[in-house]
Amino acid sequence: MSNLNHENAYRWVKNERIYTLENSEGKVLYAAEDRTCNGNFNTDSMLEDLASECFEELERK
Repeated sequence: MSNLNHENAYRWVKNERIYTLENSEGKVLYAAEDRTCNGNFNTDSMLEDLASECFEELERK
């Protein structure tokens, strides 16, 4: 997985308060819940941090 192009290999999908990180094949790699009432202006930044952490864990395996 170290050759994975992270920029094009994943996307965040929002379903109400749940965000799922999916790879290009639609496989869910990670799920996160937004527990704020109206969302947060830092949500995109936080999701990208979570994606980075997820890919770091996958590359270690």
